[in-house]
Amino acid sequence: MLEQGFFIPKTNLFDDDWEGSLHLFNGEEDRFQTKEKIKSAKDWTYVSCWYLDEPESHAMWNSYGQSDDSLAIQTTHQDFKLACTRSKTNMLAYFDRVRYQEPDTAQKLYNDQPVMRWYNDEFTVSDPIFAHLPLQLYHKHKAFSFENEARLVLVDNDATLENNNEKIGFHLLIEHSKEMISKIILHPNSSAWFEDTVRKLINDTYKLDIPIWKSSLVGHKN
Repeated sequence: MLEQGFFIPKTNLFDDDWEGSLHLFNGEEDRFQTKEKIKSAKDWTYVSCWYLDEPESHAMWNSYGQSDDSLAIQTTHQDFKLACTRSKTNMLAYFDRVRYQEPDTAQKLYNDQPVMRWYNDEFTVSDPIFAHLPLQLYHKHKAFSFENEARLVLVDNDATLENNNEKIGFHLLIEHSKEMISKIILHPNSSAWFEDTVRKLINDTYKLDIPIWKSSLVGHKN
Protein backbone atom coordinates (compact mmCIF):
# COMPACT_ATOMS: atom_id res chain seq x y z
CA MET A 1 0.00 0.00 0.00
CA LEU A 2 2.82 2.44 0.87
CA GLU A 3 4.97 1.53 -2.15
CA GLN A 4 2.42 0.68 -4.84
CA GLY A 5 -0.81 2.27 -3.61
CA PHE A 6 -3.95 0.79 -2.07
CA PHE A 7 -5.01 -2.26 -4.08
CA ILE A 8 -8.62 -2.97 -5.09
CA PRO A 9 -9.03 -6.48 -6.57
CA LYS A 10 -11.55 -7.72 -9.10
CA THR A 11 -14.39 -9.71 -7.59
CA ASN A 12 -13.77 -13.09 -9.18
CA LEU A 13 -10.54 -13.40 -7.17
CA PHE A 14 -12.61 -13.84 -3.98
CA ASP A 15 -12.77 -17.33 -2.48
CA ASP A 16 -16.59 -17.33 -2.34
CA ASP A 17 -17.91 -18.24 -5.82
CA TRP A 18 -21.41 -17.23 -4.71
CA GLU A 19 -20.53 -13.53 -4.33
CA GLY A 20 -23.24 -11.51 -6.07
CA SER A 21 -25.55 -14.49 -6.62
CA LEU A 22 -27.38 -14.98 -3.33
CA HIS A 23 -30.69 -15.08 -5.23
CA LEU A 24 -29.58 -18.32 -6.97
CA PHE A 25 -29.03 -20.15 -3.66
CA ASN A 26 -32.55 -21.56 -3.66
CA GLY A 27 -31.98 -23.41 -6.95
CA GLU A 28 -34.23 -21.19 -9.07
CA GLU A 29 -32.37 -20.23 -12.24
CA ASP A 30 -32.61 -16.68 -13.52
CA ARG A 31 -32.43 -16.66 -17.33
CA PHE A 32 -31.19 -13.07 -17.31
CA GLN A 33 -28.52 -13.51 -14.63
CA THR A 34 -27.29 -17.08 -14.51
CA LYS A 35 -24.33 -18.01 -12.34
CA GLU A 36 -22.16 -18.22 -15.49
CA LYS A 37 -23.13 -14.72 -16.61
CA ILE A 38 -22.53 -13.31 -13.12
CA LYS A 39 -19.09 -14.95 -13.08
CA SER A 40 -18.21 -13.24 -16.37
CA ALA A 41 -19.45 -9.88 -15.10
CA LYS A 42 -17.42 -10.19 -11.88
CA ASP A 43 -14.29 -10.24 -14.03
CA TRP A 44 -14.90 -6.51 -14.67
CA THR A 45 -16.11 -5.54 -11.20
CA TYR A 46 -13.80 -4.42 -8.37
CA VAL A 47 -14.60 -4.59 -4.66
CA SER A 48 -12.90 -3.20 -1.55
CA CYS A 49 -14.22 -4.70 1.70
CA TRP A 50 -14.05 -2.97 5.10
CA TYR A 51 -14.94 -3.96 8.65
CA LEU A 52 -17.47 -1.38 9.80
CA ASP A 53 -17.34 -1.12 13.56
CA GLU A 54 -15.49 0.50 16.43
CA PRO A 55 -13.96 -0.69 18.65
CA GLU A 56 -12.46 -3.83 17.11
CA SER A 57 -13.57 -7.27 18.18
CA HIS A 58 -11.96 -10.68 18.57
CA ALA A 59 -14.14 -11.88 15.67
CA MET A 60 -12.55 -9.22 13.47
CA TRP A 61 -8.99 -10.22 14.36
CA ASN A 62 -9.77 -13.95 14.05
CA SER A 63 -11.26 -13.41 10.60
CA TYR A 64 -8.81 -10.96 9.09
CA GLY A 65 -5.58 -11.18 11.10
CA GLN A 66 -3.56 -14.02 9.61
CA SER A 67 -1.21 -14.06 12.58
CA ASP A 68 -0.62 -12.31 15.90
CA ASP A 69 1.79 -10.01 14.08
CA SER A 70 -0.85 -8.28 11.99
CA LEU A 71 -2.41 -4.85 11.91
CA ALA A 72 -5.52 -3.00 10.85
CA ILE A 73 -5.66 0.32 9.05
CA GLN A 74 -8.47 2.70 9.85
CA THR A 75 -9.88 5.35 7.55
CA THR A 76 -13.03 7.42 7.21
CA HIS A 77 -15.63 7.35 4.49
CA GLN A 78 -14.62 10.86 3.45
CA ASP A 79 -10.87 10.17 3.31
CA PHE A 80 -11.36 6.94 1.38
CA LYS A 81 -13.62 8.69 -1.14
CA LEU A 82 -11.09 11.51 -1.54
CA ALA A 83 -8.31 8.99 -2.20
CA CYS A 84 -10.41 7.34 -4.91
CA THR A 85 -11.49 10.65 -6.44
CA ARG A 86 -7.96 12.06 -6.53
CA SER A 87 -6.72 8.80 -8.02
CA LYS A 88 -9.23 9.39 -10.83
CA THR A 89 -11.20 6.16 -10.45
CA ASN A 90 -13.88 7.41 -12.80
CA MET A 91 -16.14 4.36 -12.85
CA LEU A 92 -19.66 3.38 -11.96
CA ALA A 93 -19.18 3.29 -8.16
CA TYR A 94 -21.16 2.44 -5.03
CA PHE A 95 -20.37 2.47 -1.32
CA ASP A 96 -22.71 1.11 1.34
CA ARG A 97 -23.23 -1.47 4.08
CA VAL A 98 -23.66 -5.12 3.20
CA ARG A 99 -27.13 -6.56 3.85
CA TYR A 100 -27.31 -10.06 5.34
CA GLN A 101 -30.40 -12.23 4.81
CA GLU A 102 -31.78 -15.58 3.67
CA PRO A 103 -31.61 -16.37 -0.07
CA ASP A 104 -35.40 -16.48 -0.51
CA THR A 105 -35.70 -12.80 0.47
CA ALA A 106 -32.73 -11.55 -1.54
CA GLN A 107 -34.47 -10.75 -4.82
CA LYS A 108 -37.07 -8.55 -3.09
CA LEU A 109 -34.38 -6.68 -1.17
CA TYR A 110 -32.36 -6.10 -4.35
CA ASN A 111 -35.34 -4.18 -5.66
CA ASP A 112 -36.50 -2.44 -2.47
CA GLN A 113 -33.23 -1.30 -0.87
CA PRO A 114 -31.24 1.18 -2.96
CA VAL A 115 -27.45 1.20 -2.61
CA MET A 116 -25.64 4.52 -2.29
CA ARG A 117 -24.00 5.77 -5.48
CA TRP A 118 -20.61 7.34 -4.77
CA TYR A 119 -20.50 9.74 -7.70
CA ASN A 120 -23.22 11.81 -9.34
CA ASP A 121 -21.75 11.31 -12.81
CA GLU A 122 -23.61 8.92 -15.08
CA PHE A 123 -21.50 6.12 -16.53
CA THR A 124 -22.82 3.87 -19.26
CA VAL A 125 -22.47 0.08 -19.15
CA SER A 126 -22.56 -2.35 -22.07
CA ASP A 127 -24.94 -4.87 -20.51
CA PRO A 128 -27.68 -4.45 -17.85
CA ILE A 129 -25.96 -7.03 -15.66
CA PHE A 130 -23.21 -4.48 -14.92
CA ALA A 131 -25.86 -2.24 -13.38
CA HIS A 132 -27.47 -5.07 -11.39
CA LEU A 133 -24.35 -6.92 -10.18
CA PRO A 134 -23.10 -4.06 -7.94
CA LEU A 135 -26.44 -4.12 -6.11
CA GLN A 136 -26.28 -7.91 -5.73
CA LEU A 137 -22.78 -7.67 -4.25
CA TYR A 138 -24.28 -5.86 -1.26
CA HIS A 139 -26.37 -8.90 -0.29
CA LYS A 140 -24.83 -11.87 1.50
CA HIS A 141 -26.10 -14.87 3.42
CA LYS A 142 -26.89 -14.02 7.04
CA ALA A 143 -24.31 -16.62 8.14
CA PHE A 144 -21.70 -13.95 7.27
CA SER A 145 -23.28 -11.21 9.39
CA PHE A 146 -20.36 -11.33 11.86
CA GLU A 147 -18.27 -9.62 9.16
CA ASN A 148 -20.18 -6.35 9.69
CA GLU A 149 -18.96 -5.25 6.29
CA ALA A 150 -19.10 -2.14 4.14
CA ARG A 151 -18.02 -2.22 0.50
CA LEU A 152 -16.83 -0.08 -2.35
CA VAL A 153 -17.97 -1.62 -5.64
CA LEU A 154 -16.78 -0.31 -9.02
CA VAL A 155 -17.44 -1.41 -12.60
CA ASP A 156 -14.63 -1.09 -15.13
CA ASN A 157 -15.29 1.36 -17.97
CA ASP A 158 -14.25 -1.34 -20.45
CA ALA A 159 -16.65 -3.94 -19.00
CA THR A 160 -17.97 -6.43 -21.54
CA LEU A 161 -19.18 -10.02 -21.31
CA GLU A 162 -17.46 -10.88 -24.58
CA ASN A 163 -13.87 -10.46 -23.33
CA ASN A 164 -11.82 -11.33 -20.25
CA ASN A 165 -10.27 -8.65 -18.06
CA GLU A 166 -6.50 -9.07 -18.05
CA LYS A 167 -6.10 -6.89 -14.94
CA ILE A 168 -6.33 -8.47 -11.50
CA GLY A 169 -7.34 -5.12 -10.02
CA PHE A 170 -5.92 -1.63 -9.76
CA HIS A 171 -4.03 0.59 -7.30
CA LEU A 172 -4.96 4.00 -5.98
CA LEU A 173 -2.17 6.54 -6.32
CA ILE A 174 0.51 6.11 -3.65
CA GLU A 175 0.28 9.65 -2.29
CA HIS A 176 -3.46 9.45 -1.73
CA SER A 177 -3.22 5.89 -0.37
CA LYS A 178 -1.00 7.23 2.42
CA GLU A 179 -3.29 10.18 3.09
CA MET A 180 -6.35 7.97 3.64
CA ILE A 181 -4.79 6.14 6.64
CA SER A 182 -6.10 7.82 9.79
CA LYS A 183 -4.83 5.21 12.29
CA ILE A 184 -2.92 1.93 12.51
CA ILE A 185 -4.07 -0.61 15.10
CA LEU A 186 -1.82 -3.50 16.11
CA HIS A 187 -3.11 -7.00 16.87
CA PRO A 188 -3.77 -7.47 20.63
CA ASN A 189 -1.17 -10.27 20.73
CA SER A 190 1.42 -8.64 18.47
CA SER A 191 5.05 -8.97 19.50
CA ALA A 192 7.29 -6.12 20.65
CA TRP A 193 9.47 -6.77 17.59
CA PHE A 194 6.54 -6.32 15.23
CA GLU A 195 5.38 -3.12 16.93
CA ASP A 196 8.89 -1.67 16.79
CA THR A 197 9.19 -2.61 13.09
CA VAL A 198 5.88 -0.94 12.20
CA ARG A 199 6.77 2.24 14.07
CA LYS A 200 10.18 2.49 12.38
CA LEU A 201 8.63 1.85 9.00
CA ILE A 202 5.95 4.52 9.40
CA ASN A 203 7.89 7.15 11.33
CA ASP A 204 11.47 6.75 10.09
CA THR A 205 11.30 5.17 6.64
CA TYR A 206 8.20 6.87 5.23
CA LYS A 207 8.16 9.92 7.56
CA LEU A 208 4.39 9.64 8.02
CA ASP A 209 2.49 11.19 10.91
CA ILE A 210 0.02 8.36 11.49
CA PRO A 211 -1.09 7.35 15.02
CA ILE A 212 -0.10 3.76 15.87
CA TRP A 213 -2.15 2.17 18.64
CA LYS A 214 -2.03 -1.23 20.27
CA SER A 215 -5.41 -2.91 20.21
CA SER A 216 -7.84 -2.06 23.01
CA LEU A 217 -8.29 -5.83 23.49
CA VAL A 218 -4.81 -6.37 24.97
CA GLY A 219 -5.16 -8.65 27.98
CA HIS A 220 -8.68 -9.79 27.06
CA LYS A 221 -8.84 -13.45 26.08
CA ASN A 222 -11.17 -14.71 23.36
